[in-house]
Amino acid sequence: MEVIMKKILLVGMVVMLFSSVALFAQEQSDEEMDYKAQMAAENTQIAIDAAMEEVENALDDINVEVLVSRTTEETPKMGVFLSNMDFEDAYKMHYPYCYGVYVTGVSQDGPAQKAGIAKGDIIMEFDGKKAKFESNLVKLIKSKNIGDEVQVKIFRDEEILIADLILTTLKPKEMTITKDGMKIKKKKKLSVGHGGGGWIPVWFVDDNEFADINHILEAYEFTGLDEKGILMHGGGGHGNVGKGWFLGGMGAGYTIDKKKGYDIPDTGEHVTRRMLYTNGYGGVTLDKRIAITKNLTTSLGFMLGWGGHNLQISQTDGDYDWEFLNDDMNSSANNAIELEKNYILFQPKATVMYRILDWLSIRAEGGYMLSHSYTGGWDAISCEDSFEIDNSPETPYQGYTISIGPWFGF
Repeated sequence: MEVIMKKILLVGMVVMLFSSVALFAQEQSDEEMDYKAQMAAENTQIAIDAAMEEVENALDDINVEVLVSRTTEETPKMGVFLSNMDFEDAYKMHYPYCYGVYVTGVSQDGPAQKAGIAKGDIIMEFDGKKAKFESNLVKLIKSKNIGDEVQVKIFRDEEILIADLILTTLKPKEMTITKDGMKIKKKKKLSVGHGGGGWIPVWFVDDNEFADINHILEAYEFTGLDEKGILMHGGGGHGNVGKGWFLGGMGAGYTIDKKKGYDIPDTGEHVTRRMLYTNGYGGVTLDKRIAITKNLTTSLGFMLGWGGHNLQISQTDGDYDWEFLNDDMNSSANNAIELEKNYILFQPKATVMYRILDWLSIRAEGGYMLSHSYTGGWDAISCEDSFEIDNSPETPYQGYTISIGPWFGF
């Protein structure tokens, strides 16, 4: 550390020395138009640039990020400070669109200020292209050249305005001082994202290992559900409603359909048995999101909703006669039963999301499902009427949920 600091001080003295020489050479060239003085000024500028690179390299060694005063003509600037929109901002400003970037400030005498853009405006389009979010607008600006004239569509006081501006560079800020003689670059506040949606696969591990449902299935000689869990499929989405809170909804379901042949013991008649089982849930979600890095966020939240089981079992010989349908109803060859149990559900959960592209992320979530049933046991369903089944179990809808999948947005 001591060697590095000495190196920085030495390079600083060299920069001051060369700067003095450059100033003297410039004054001489202005007054005497001396060719050698001009050459000395150019060579001195090259030395200053090399010295400044040495300062940056030395600062990298001690993990200090420094904003160095350096003139550049490679990147065009608008001279604006930007922030992603959220539902709260849009609601307060009566902004009816689902895209746009909020202007939190403008640079003094910058291109945006000269074109009439002000703090509080919403940039809707840049050169005819929608400004979807902050990083998207920055890319659009960088795709242009210095000196390009572009049209910017803005939203202000419930009106849409057009501003014509010329992209240019901004005056570089001087190197500033803070810790150990160097001023570090102020870090930008991390964004928690704007929201999105997508396909949500859910692995549900039932605490009861589907014991009550498998008891019925096995009684009808069907293979039971996997005790280790079932893979449910669904979807959902949410949006930023302000201050890191995201409001949305989701749902997932599972269906299995099986058929098998069966011989009725008393008559020996051959019939076809069918089993159709569905398991599903859905509800409203609320999450509080925290940004870890530019592309990584985590959140804690919950889902409040409803769900349940539905099991249908039927058997038929496929032989129906219009004149003898009542006999078919009385026959054991053509029978059906539908069982159902519903719940109010509450699912606390934790989520991690990593942004791969501006429009695509990977989402991982873990939760635990809790339930409350508003019926004592299972119900039998007949023509949309429900009948309580005596001696049926409580069968809680309870267990772990794990989900990993793509997410469109961030």
